[in-house]
Amino acid sequence: MPSAVKGSSKVLLSATLSVLLGIGVVVGVGYTLNGASDDGRDPVVATMAGNIDTPKGNMPHATATLSVYADAESSEGAHGPDGGGHPGYVTYGPSNHLILPANSLITITIKGYDGGESLNTPFFGKVIGTVDGSMDVDGKKVTLLGMKEVQHTFTIHGVPTSTQDPLFVNIPLSKQPDDAMEKFDEDGTLPTPVVTTFSFYTGGAGEYVWNCEFPCGDGTYAKFGAAMSKYGYMSGKVSVVDHI
Repeated sequence: MPSAVKGSSKVLLSATLSVLLGIGVVVGVGYTLNGASDDGRDPVVATMAGNIDTPKGNMPHATATLSVYADAESSEGAHGPDGGGHPGYVTYGPSNHLILPANSLITITIKGYDGGESLNTPFFGKVIGTVDGSMDVDGKKVTLLGMKEVQHTFTIHGVPTSTQDPLFVNIPLSKQPDDAMEKFDEDGTLPTPVVTTFSFYTGGAGEYVWNCEFPCGDGTYAKFGAAMSKYGYMSGKVSVVDHI
C-alpha cells in the first residue's frame, strides 16, 4: 500500500477514534449528572397556569418558585430543621430538581436572601435566554448587573445532543444590602428577599442541569469548592417533560 494511502488511513482511524471517545465522554457526563441528581428531596414541579398569548403564539404557561439562602441552617427547612449535613453551606431550596412542561412559557420567581462579593467574569452578570432579554427585580426591569452587584446566578444549560432542544438561561440575582447581611450575621434574621422573576420558553422534552456561576464556595478551587461542588446546594437538574 502506498505510504500516502497508509497515512490517510491512519488519520481517518485517529479521527474516528476521537469522535467515538467524544461520544463516550458526552454519554458518561449524562449518566453522571442523572446519577448524581437524586438528593432525596421532592422536586419542585411547575404549576400549570392555563394558556397565554406569547410572541410564539398561544401556549401553556407554568410557574415555579425557588429561594437562595446564605446558609442551609436558615434555609427554611430545605435541608431539614437543622440544615442537614452541611448547615453552613449556601444553598437553593426547597429542592434543586425542577420539573417543567415542554413547549411552554415558564415563569420562575427566585427569592434571594444572600449578600455578594464579585463575579469572576462579567458574562454571568447578563440576563440571557429570557423572553425579552430581561428580568424583573423588585418590580424593576433589569438586563444586566455589575460584577459586584450579584449574590448568585441561576444558570440552566445542557450537554449538546441531537436528541433534545438547546436550552440556556442565565439569571444574575441582585445581592442584599450590606446592612441587611450584617443583621443576619448578628442574630440570624432573614432579610426581606430580593424577588427576581423571569420567563423563558421550553422546547421538547429533555434533561438539563443548572448551577450557580458566582464563586460562593470556600477558599478551594477559586471559591468553587464546598457548596459549589456538592450536589443539592448550588447546582441541580431541570427535567423538561411532555406532561405534568
